Amino acid sequence: MGRMHLIEIHDHPHFPAFLRDLVTDGLQAMWDYGNFYKPIAATLRRSLALCATSEVLDLCSGGGGPWLRLAGEVEAGDGHALHICLTDKFPNLEAFERARAATGSRIDFCAQPVDATNVPAGLRGFRTIFSSFHHFRPEEARQLLRNAVESGEGIGVFEAAKRSPKTFLLIFWVPVMALGVTPLIRPFRWSRLLWTYLLPVVPFVLWFDGIVSCLRTYSQQELRELVEKIPASSWEIGESNAGLLPVTYLIGYPERTASPS
Repeated sequence: MGRMHLIEIHDHPHFPAFLRDLVTDGLQAMWDYGNFYKPIAATLRRSLALCATSEVLDLCSGGGGPWLRLAGEVEAGDGHALHICLTDKFPNLEAFERARAATGSRIDFCAQPVDATNVPAGLRGFRTIFSSFHHFRPEEARQLLRNAVESGEGIGVFEAAKRSPKTFLLIFWVPVMALGVTPLIRPFRWSRLLWTYLLPVVPFVLWFDGIVSCLRTYSQQELRELVEKIPASSWEIGESNAGLLPVTYLIGYPERTASPS
């Protein structure tokens, strides 16, 4: 099955902002509970070391992404503290504030909308993008990668979604997970219960967008085709199968960086 660039509901510009925040909060709670990106911690740690930085600029962060748990996993290997800046085109500021408070400002954020294909020059650090690269059409995806390279920054793209029967099957459990984790999300809101249980918009959007995400995700071969004409000292493409979901990754190193061994 080839890649299909369909539209995710919460990605649509006319989707109500308050519902988008509830969806990204639910997604964030599932990232925290599942810790799906733990298997790539060693790969990410090595990439940061090769780029000689502990500064991370996270793109398309949604409700904070996997960093609340992943930061400790990455740091555990060498003891170097990370400083992470969350960004998004539609920033969930309340979720970003919670992440900053929970980590003693180790995780910070940019309050202004950030276009991942044209990151402002003042935002520095190794760029990461989790479970969002599939939102970009091929030319937009190339521009996102090219912008990092031209800015002299390393970049890591990580996707847990995949066009595979196992992943599609697991997506059908997402609404059940959403129902289970919603009472744990803080701050408590009656509106969260309303749009999750009485009117189950949030579970439906998480399920529908999860299926669409799988259909939109780039395969390893498609990633190779994306980077063919983008100059960099090296591109590393692979897949980690150590967790519940396989994680496909693409890592680009700026020209000043030694190639990974």
